[in-house]
Formats: sequence, C-alpha cells, structure tokens
Amino acid sequence: MIQIWRTPRDEVMSWATPFVWENGLRTEIVVPGQRVNRSYSLDGKELWSFDGDMSILVIPSPFAAHGLCYLSSGYVGDAHRPTYAIRPGASGRIDTKDGFANSEFIEWYQPRASPYNTTQIVYGDYLYTVYDQGFMTCHNAKTGEEVYGKKRFSPKGSFTSSPWAYDGKVFCLSEQGLTYVVQAGPEFEILQTNPLDELCIATPSVVESKLLIRTLTKVYCISEQHGQD
Repeated sequence: MIQIWRTPRDEVMSWATPFVWENGLRTEIVVPGQRVNRSYSLDGKELWSFDGDMSILVIPSPFAAHGLCYLSSGYVGDAHRPTYAIRPGASGRIDTKDGFANSEFIEWYQPRASPYNTTQIVYGDYLYTVYDQGFMTCHNAKTGEEVYGKKRFSPKGSFTSSPWAYDGKVFCLSEQGLTYVVQAGPEFEILQTNPLDELCIATPSVVESKLLIRTLTKVYCISEQHGQD
C-alpha cells in the first residue's frame, strides 16, 4: 500500500463520516469536527474551515441538497445544537467576528435544530430532523425557517437510525423496530406504522428498488411485489 497524502488535523475526535461533496464548482471532502469544521481538496489541502461551536460529540454525517452542504451536531446535554447550510466555493475561514449570520458562505444557521445520533434528511424543499428522544421537526431546506416544531411520535419510540424517504413519505425506524410512515410536507401526520418487533439501530439502505434493513438478528430485503409471467 502506498500512502498518497496525509494531512494532520488538530481535532479531539469526530464520529461523523466524511462526505465527498460534488458541487457545481469542485469536488471536496467535508469533515465535521468538535473544534473546527473543515473541507479538503482531493489532494488533502484544506479549502475552508470554521469554528461551528459544535456539540461535545459530533455524530451526524454531512450531506448535500439544493446545492448546499448540511452539517450538524446535537449532543443532548449541550445547549448549542447547530445545523449549518454551506454554499460551495468557500476558501479560508468562513465564520466572521459576528458569528455565522453574516458569512458569505453560510447560507443559513439554526442554533438548536440538530439531532444527537441520526442524520437529517432533505426531501423536496424540507429538511426533516428525527430526534433520539422520539420527536420530529421540519425546516425549509433552503432558508432554515421552521415549518413545524417538535412533534412526538406515537406510539413513543427512541431513534438511532437515520430516516429515508420516497413516494411522498418520510420513513423513521425506531430502536424498538417500529417504522413510522410520515407524510412529507408542511404538516406532520403519521400515516401508518410497520412493526419488526426487534432492536433496530442501523440505518436502512436503499439499493435500486430494494430496501435493506438490519435488525438485531436478521437482515430484511424489501421490494415491490411483482406478478409472475
């Protein structure tokens, strides 16, 4: 094995998976951190950074939608649980002395909108956040404006796996093995629930037309039922 490059990072730790952001200007590697959020070029050079005053534990993974990159951290014991939407093309330090509101490359910022373990999802024009304690919120993905505040799942549940979405619905799998089917859009409505009756922590994966779900003792592959010729 040949090491191509190595870039030191002044960080304590980060649980978040680095994200390869292919935007309209370039491809970069976005890496959240407890101290500083950073982005690197594909040859390991730092492109931009900012002190986001992140939570003591940074777990949610970055992702992109609407030309923006979303970063978040929300340890339950912290007062500041921020979500940031970053515009492409940044260089150097992108935070300002006045904080984040006046930064050219931070499109919007919410100080208390992030989950602890789960990664948020953007579906359509909405950003959905599933909180570990069994709540969901919705924000405008382009502006950060709140669409609805915390709505409790019923029956109650706790969450570690991240939500997924298709066909106008957002799906949320609880640790108790119950999938809540939530109507996408500006109103919170649980359309139905589907039980697996087993511990579920891993985030399901979507591969082509198939949904893969891993529980404590099983792996499920779910797809639409097709008739036989």
